[in-house]
Amino acid sequence: MTADARDRRKSPRGRRTAAAAARRQAAYFQAIAAESGKRRLREMFHLTRLIARHREMEQRLAESEERYRSVVENLAAGMLVADDDRIVFANRTAAGFLGLPPEELISDPDPFRHVHPEDRQALRERHARRRAGLSVEDPFVFRLLTADGKMRWLEVSGTSIRWQNRPATLNFLIDVTERVRAAEREKKLTEQLHRAQKMEALGTLAGGIAHDFNNLMASALAYVSLMLCESEPSHPWYEPLRHIERQIRRGSQLTSRLLAHLRRKPERKTPVDVNGVIREVLAVFGRTRKDIRIAAELETGLPLVLADESQIEQVLLNLFVNAADALPGGGTLRVQTRRLDSPAEAAPGETACCWVELTVADDGVGMTPEIQERIFDPFFTTKEFGRGTGLGLATVFGIVKGHGGRIEVASRPGQGTRFTIRLPATAESGAATPLSPPALATPHRRGRVLIVDDEPAVIASASRMLEKLGFDVLGAAGGEEALEVFSRHTEEIALVVLDVVMPGMGGETLYRRIREIRPQTRILVTSGYDFEGTLSGLLREKRGCFLQKPFTLEELSQAVDAVFAAS
Repeated sequence: MTADARDRRKSPRGRRTAAAAARRQAAYFQAIAAESGKRRLREMFHLTRLIARHREMEQRLAESEERYRSVVENLAAGMLVADDDRIVFANRTAAGFLGLPPEELISDPDPFRHVHPEDRQALRERHARRRAGLSVEDPFVFRLLTADGKMRWLEVSGTSIRWQNRPATLNFLIDVTERVRAAEREKKLTEQLHRAQKMEALGTLAGGIAHDFNNLMASALAYVSLMLCESEPSHPWYEPLRHIERQIRRGSQLTSRLLAHLRRKPERKTPVDVNGVIREVLAVFGRTRKDIRIAAELETGLPLVLADESQIEQVLLNLFVNAADALPGGGTLRVQTRRLDSPAEAAPGETACCWVELTVADDGVGMTPEIQERIFDPFFTTKEFGRGTGLGLATVFGIVKGHGGRIEVASRPGQGTRFTIRLPATAESGAATPLSPPALATPHRRGRVLIVDDEPAVIASASRMLEKLGFDVLGAAGGEEALEVFSRHTEEIALVVLDVVMPGMGGETLYRRIREIRPQTRILVTSGYDFEGTLSGLLREKRGCFLQKPFTLEELSQAVDAVFAAS
């Protein structure tokens, strides 16, 4: 600085100028400082807002994650993620299908072990294909074995995803157990409907065959019976005639068994002690098959069942014979009975307060599922030609159903077979008793008998038998003709032998017309087969007796005695 400059600064004016410059410089620096502070303040404010927004986003993200987790955990469907052969995520529903906590399912080294063995391989292959990005058909239904040993049906569908940067599968599971069971019930009902339709068609056919066959056998058996009555046991024709009589009986029993299966026989039920019938049948059966050990466990105090005792015997005999055939080398036949009181022990739809359960089991060769499905079908048999008709178990099925009961079968090849029958029990006091004809026939009678039948051969043979018993016989080939004959000889006719099934005026109509004309008329009802189901109604009136075709002279004589004894 020069001397002049120093002098000027020292002057008052110079000092003022310097002060002004210093002020300007200070103001400049203050302005710079103020601007810098504002900028920093703005930066700090902006940073604070960013932090607040970040924290808000984190909170919202946490809340969203919690909401999604809550949704996933509370889904009605199961949800799980599988990586390789391990489950890396499972919601509570998916784990609940197994009855396990999610963490235990995730830590399981082989979750496929919970799948039913028959479905396990297919499910593994589906999982591998989906992880590889290949197409997989959805949905897939499989069986799952729960922790408590039960089985559930699940439907699975899914998609390929990446989980922690690895290929995985996202799977959704729905419990379809009830749907599958409903489908099985529907299938069973459909099968029962088809069986009922088949039985109805077969019943119509069998009814016609039974009617015609029994009418044919009626005349044949009548003449054989008459010839036997005229012959001495020493006569050379006596034994052949007895053989013919037995063969006719066997033929009649064949149609009877078929009708029993179709539940188309007139019901004659009385209170029956099932244990007593079992003991009687076992006593006879045991003498014929001494190679079989019989174990009977019969519960004491068993209630009675309202049943046809002869049909119950037939059921038991068929089951015992069937078990014996399954024991070619010997074995054990086990028969058990017990009382069922609790409704929980009864099957759905059964409303009886008390049931009698009968079990017949063997440890024989057993059956395959395919055979089990058909064992109750008429004419189905696994025996070689000539050894079985295929009506044994079909008859058992029909008789049990006809008594309001149910029958079940359980069997495995090589492990034997078990038949279980449940019959509704009844009190003895409320049961009806059948008509009991005298054991011996009266040798000679007097009076006039009107026999009504649409088969001339039956009229001819039955007339010979009635004449042998001492009656005068009038014949009529139909309802209209019979009514005319009865009207002319009302006071002379001591007995009407009436066929139920006839064309035109049927047996029921004629029965009631005769009662209207002369209520005290004795009527013996006969039938080879009751198409219309009217026979039971006629018998319930208890003013007549019934005689099944074909019949012998002795049976006709006893039936006639029963009618006269009841009047």
